[in-house]
Amino acid sequence: MPSENDLVKRERYLSVLRPFKGNGNAKVVTGMRRCGKSSLLETFANSLRGDTNVISISMEHSENAEKRPWRWLLDAVNDRLDPTKENVLIIDEVQGVAEWELAVRDLIAKRKCDIYLTGSNSDLLSSEYSTYLGGRYNDVRMLPLAFSECVEFHERYHGPADPDDLLQRFVLVGGFPILWRFNHDVDSSIRTVRTLVDSSVNNDILNRYGVKNVEILMRILRTVASTIGSYVSAINIFNTLRSAGVPVSKDTVYDYLGHLEAANIIIKTEASDVRGRGVLRSTYKYYLADLAIKHALTGYRPEDAPGHMENIILTELLGRGYDVHVGRVGDKEVDFVADKWNERVYVQACKEIASGGTFKREFGNLESINDSHPKYVVMMNAGMYRGVTSKGIICCSLREFLEMENYSMVF
Repeated sequence: MPSENDLVKRERYLSVLRPFKGNGNAKVVTGMRRCGKSSLLETFANSLRGDTNVISISMEHSENAEKRPWRWLLDAVNDRLDPTKENVLIIDEVQGVAEWELAVRDLIAKRKCDIYLTGSNSDLLSSEYSTYLGGRYNDVRMLPLAFSECVEFHERYHGPADPDDLLQRFVLVGGFPILWRFNHDVDSSIRTVRTLVDSSVNNDILNRYGVKNVEILMRILRTVASTIGSYVSAINIFNTLRSAGVPVSKDTVYDYLGHLEAANIIIKTEASDVRGRGVLRSTYKYYLADLAIKHALTGYRPEDAPGHMENIILTELLGRGYDVHVGRVGDKEVDFVADKWNERVYVQACKEIASGGTFKREFGNLESINDSHPKYVVMMNAGMYRGVTSKGIICCSLREFLEMENYSMVF
């Protein structure tokens, strides 16, 4: 197991986790497989006082290949408790325990230890499990590395590099930690991402939900990957598949999209009315937990750069704890409306301003919003447009946006 010094501390998630320490709840870290959940809790455990007894159980170890009963988990924990110390329990991929929620509820009720869990499927926190736990949990949603974290990984494991080169690599290979820990070339990285997707599909969808038609599931996933940044619906996907001669029902499309979302592979982003702040539930876009999933499934296409930028900006905002919607102002669209407590940020993404029409659309849509919240136009390279317009619109490059400490800055 790597030492503490070998692990990069993912502070954006540790800062969310720390305040929950010792609060009597189960802390549940969910996210796509191999996004860094286990390393996060290992880093957290390494930061605890030396007199803390850490009980670590991984359901991914070979001895736990077969699903264990919940009473086995209780026995395993009770055997390792130290009454003279503070006990911290970490269970990796807890869904490997049948009816795990029964064991966790018992441990919470008896206050035997401070509990931290990881899981690759967000259904871990469905209403059914929430009822069993009596609301006694805190949810931490985790994503693969953000760009700033990729820079930190590269500096730790390989030394400093030109940030623009690292951004180009980030766009091509995404942010799965293993790719930045070992610095594979692009082809090897994409093959690795394809393997990670297969693992997530097999373990978190096929096995969990008993899905039989993996070919249709993967066609749905590829359809989503090829349309990031565009409005799409289950009906659109159903029609696309049926027109291609794929024998699929509407219910299957709905179910499979739900499974992909629960496995944290895809992200559904609903549209909201900026003025009324109501959610337009029939209108939404799909994105991916990591942009490289698209390249692994459909290949890298430079002409898709606007969608690539949107995916990167969305995951950056989500990773910073924002609740993100697609914005609608009458017949105008704002790519993202991001809310966190009383903070709101508007973001438009475009590769470049190639014409007066593009300028009017990207800047004009933001200018039509009559409030004082920060408004950004993010370009791959802002060039002559970089700065703040007379209407208060901030224009910056993608790299600048990703590197900002907060989004209330002014140039």
